Amino acid sequence: MKECRLCGGAVTPRKVDVQRYWRGRLVIITGVPAHVCEQCGEQYFDADVALEMDRIKKAAHVPGEKTIQVPVRPYVCEARG
Repeated sequence: MKECRLCGGAVTPRKVDVQRYWRGRLVIITGVPAHVCEQCGEQYFDADVALEMDRIKKAAHVPGEKTIQVPVRPYVCEARG
């Protein structure tokens, strides 16, 4: 892939971190090979990479896995007046 389907920008291969949800839990997959648009940042994945990300997110445990805690905060808009 050489051109972004969204904006027409140049696409280059990179390693990215990807966030996926599985059964209500956030899973971050690091070092994923992707094709990334230099202009808008859109990410494209080859089919085999997408299948492997799906397998990783569903796995009970992956070697080298670590866990972090992330606060989840609701957006509350306070009226200004």
